[in-house]
Amino acid sequence: MYHEVHRLHREGYKPGQISRYLVMDKRTVKKYLAMSEEEYLAFIDRQSQRNKVLAPYEDFVKTRLEDCPDASAAQVHDWLKENIRDFINVNDKTVFNFVLFIRNKWGIPKSFNHRDFVKVEELPYGKQAQVDFGEYNMTTDEGNRKKIYFFSMVLSRARYKYYYYQDHPFSTIEVIFAHEQAFAFFEGIPEVMVYDQDTLLLISENKGDLILTEAFRKYAEYRDFKVHFCRKSDPQSKGKVENVIKYAKYNFLRGRRYVNDRVLNGESIDWLGRTANAKEHSSIKKIPYEEWLIEKMFLSPILGSYKPENVLDEHDVIKDNTITYKGNFYRVPVGTYKPPRTVVRTEVTDDKQLIIYDADNKKIASHKIYPGKGETIGGSNYRRDFSSSIDQLMSELSSQFSNPDQVLEYFLQIREDKPRYIRDQLQHIKKLTGTYDMDVMNQVMDFCIENKIYRATDMGNIVKRIIADRSQEITISGPIEIKTINQTAHKIIPNTRDISDYQSLMS
Repeated sequence: MYHEVHRLHREGYKPGQISRYLVMDKRTVKKYLAMSEEEYLAFIDRQSQRNKVLAPYEDFVKTRLEDCPDASAAQVHDWLKENIRDFINVNDKTVFNFVLFIRNKWGIPKSFNHRDFVKVEELPYGKQAQVDFGEYNMTTDEGNRKKIYFFSMVLSRARYKYYYYQDHPFSTIEVIFAHEQAFAFFEGIPEVMVYDQDTLLLISENKGDLILTEAFRKYAEYRDFKVHFCRKSDPQSKGKVENVIKYAKYNFLRGRRYVNDRVLNGESIDWLGRTANAKEHSSIKKIPYEEWLIEKMFLSPILGSYKPENVLDEHDVIKDNTITYKGNFYRVPVGTYKPPRTVVRTEVTDDKQLIIYDADNKKIASHKIYPGKGETIGGSNYRRDFSSSIDQLMSELSSQFSNPDQVLEYFLQIREDKPRYIRDQLQHIKKLTGTYDMDVMNQVMDFCIENKIYRATDMGNIVKRIIADRSQEITISGPIEIKTINQTAHKIIPNTRDISDYQSLMS
């Protein structure tokens, strides 16, 4: 192995290239290159004199590696367990080091499957764009971690880029929306779109035939672009390897604070115009923006507006905030139904999830499709009213009290103490304000604020106690008036007998 390292080095290979070719650690390659032949022989002699726990199995391992030089250390470990009765218990690292020792000693390099790459000719203007997806953990202003998901599209000839960001995983309909945003940004549509084999766009691969999801198939037909999917786990087969995902992570997202999706996408557009599409590209030595000015003349025009919801099935929402799908009832959030009629749209994913969207194309529910019949699907989470945001709910609720600013501070304290249950707490208080007089609620709120009571259920108990106390006060508040049939009856004096009459009877 020592001589092979030096031979490759004389032929002009760098240590990193040698380490990959011979499957050796780069530090070992550098150590061998720094040794003279005498030093190497002394090193081998010292190594051979070490008491190796696997030394009795050297011939077995050597023979197996000669028969199968591609074998990994894990495979060798398994062969030893399989073929050597009462094989000693050693850890994986010991086997790995021993296999490496055998390879070095007997010159059995692990074969390296080299893949040849050639520079691809530049495509014609307007021919192709490439799409990819990424994820990144950002930091919020509060110091919390926030995972964001993003879509990228790049014109293959101009290297002109576009990104779209959101705070949740993409659904098929959101991917279609991102396409529409990108085409509007590019001011046209390329002839061919290149993708990885993503489950959002594909149902399956049937003996080489790629089956698109119904929603994306309809979209591609409507926009009249061809679809090409590269092989799984093989981004190089895209042709031009444009690592736009990594570029965004380390040139735009890293070190940036997350506020919300709208702000992030606005900052992205500014960054694209300022840097990503304005600086000279390292491969083509041209500025993407200037190349785009040429390429956009070769893009197909965007004809009409496309509504992604047109590819989805429509369902009426029942009054109990459920929809029916194949014999079962699936919950949507409380407050979704609005009389006289509310319509939602559904999408079925390849992993048998039923995604439900509202009229604004916003995802409001997701359920695993139940195979049976007659069941109601969806937990207690869907029984909560999500029609208003938390901030909006706090603002509307606090405005009903006589001191709204103080009440809002009270709600913020509840949110800090119970962030996971803030909506439930507010909904309970909202129910109390709709049931009891606001004079009572103001009295209860003052009491809770003064005594630092931050539970809606405790507030409900206090309301009931105050109502009960008030009822008792009303009952005994005035003197009791006695009404009789004869108003002069109390003035009547009954007849009396003389005491002597009783004495005569007793004698």
